[in-house]
Amino acid sequence: MTPQPPAGDADVLIIGAGPTGAALAGDLGQRGISVLLVDKGDAIVRDARLHSVSIRTMELARHWGIEDELRNCGWPLDHPQDVVWGTNLSEPELARIHWPPIGEMTPPPTSPTFAQRCPQAWFNDILLRFVRRQKSVTMLVHTNVIEVTQDQDKATVIAENPSGERVTYTARYVVACDGSRSNTRRALGIGAEKSPVWGHSAEAMIRSPQLEALPLAQTLGRFTVVEPDGMSLTMLPFDGLGRYRIMVMLGDGEITESVIREAANKIAGFDIEIEMLTPILPWSNRATVATTFRDGRIFLAGDAAHTMPTTGGLGMNTGILDSFDLAWKLDAVLSGWAGDELLASYDVERRAGVLHSSSLAGTIYQDWVRTRTGFRQFWERIEVGGEDADRARAELGEALVSTFRREFNNIPASLDYRYEQSPICISDGTPAPELDLENYTQSARPGHRAPHVWLGPNESTLDHFGPHFTLLVIGERADTATSLVDAAEQRSLPLTVLEVTDGQVVAAMREAYERTYVLVRPDGHVAWRSDSVPQHAQQIVDVVRGASPADSVAEPADHDLVSG
Repeated sequence: MTPQPPAGDADVLIIGAGPTGAALAGDLGQRGISVLLVDKGDAIVRDARLHSVSIRTMELARHWGIEDELRNCGWPLDHPQDVVWGTNLSEPELARIHWPPIGEMTPPPTSPTFAQRCPQAWFNDILLRFVRRQKSVTMLVHTNVIEVTQDQDKATVIAENPSGERVTYTARYVVACDGSRSNTRRALGIGAEKSPVWGHSAEAMIRSPQLEALPLAQTLGRFTVVEPDGMSLTMLPFDGLGRYRIMVMLGDGEITESVIREAANKIAGFDIEIEMLTPILPWSNRATVATTFRDGRIFLAGDAAHTMPTTGGLGMNTGILDSFDLAWKLDAVLSGWAGDELLASYDVERRAGVLHSSSLAGTIYQDWVRTRTGFRQFWERIEVGGEDADRARAELGEALVSTFRREFNNIPASLDYRYEQSPICISDGTPAPELDLENYTQSARPGHRAPHVWLGPNESTLDHFGPHFTLLVIGERADTATSLVDAAEQRSLPLTVLEVTDGQVVAAMREAYERTYVLVRPDGHVAWRSDSVPQHAQQIVDVVRGASPADSVAEPADHDLVSG
């Protein structure tokens, strides 16, 4: 393929300027791709929504150069973040998971960064500032998309501008990031696989000086009410400055302002005065996945492609990963070095990533539901009183921590999504490590996120991945990478070689990557690895750029190996 000039108004038109659309626009903009980002509103998030930016999203923020903006988003660096359970804030707590304040957190051994408390309203604003810094991105607000059509060469979008006039835009590709009720998905006739509705929830942001004054409320980052019939009420400090996010979970029924007020009273342990700061935001707890994430030149991303329960805070972060996967592939096609099947890999890979996240979110939600019956034995003993009641409270606390710890230690959920069945990754025949949702072990198997290793002060392997392919050469054998470098050059595949020769670093890299040569994709996932470069280097390059099937690369035998 040869580079194609922009068609019409943009290379890529993105519908929806929420986190998924904004992240995609910013990433494409950094690559110099012409982007038109349109939003039917003003792109300002006013609801409480998500409050945690995952460790993987923070790695991407580091890649985009906005990590410091998130660290300084406004959440107090010394604010407690402990997760606490109790009958109410006026009674002794039942259980607590300690979580250090942001100012005391350090990266785990598996990453150069760590998760950040940052409400979605703030996060989206940071992403939009990132977008506005990209010269190749144009953003239009109050622009409502009416129709999307396509032909062999382009997609055409008809929208209504702020004046009520209908305007037409064209682009080589369209990405619909227009939410769970995506008009684009419906217009394309794309269906969705849906789980049963497990329950209904809603949230609102409130202010209450009485709530803020409670001593227990000043020691935590999240509080959940535990009652004999289960758990359905949660309170989170929104900004650490007196605003709170109240979340209510119900089996059925409408959640009204009176329900939110009653929930606040239960959380406090007595009747309190509250100020409603936002409208109530309701949702159904279920998992949905579109039957396809692509129709020709039109792609679905974020909630337009999939939804999941809010437990675990995985939904928005999963949408960000959609953007990161799609951005480099669109760039490759528009730059002319991609094969015909590269864009098809988006559906395969992100479907696997979505199922990884939604499975965990659904499991955690079901854990919540099971507390309605599973913890009843403790309450029966507590209600009797006496020493056994004290033991029952302690046992209940232990059960809460063991059951829900994985909801808050979401490193495996964030980093251990795998593209093992991807058509653009070449298997090395090694068995897949078992998925452990509580303990994450890095793996450099093809399809996995390439491991983090410190190469120097504040210099991670992850800092060297993207915007193009990276060939890691671990040890003093750089000359043997020639055949792969030449093959990439012949196909115009952008490739950077990173030679690691420092003794101590080589040892750490060999432990993490287990091979001498590792080909890492622009999104930081391993595409191929080996201890030797085979003669069919050209086939390897063709597979990873989507021009040849993965099974076209045979397992290397001794006679296939070359030294240069």
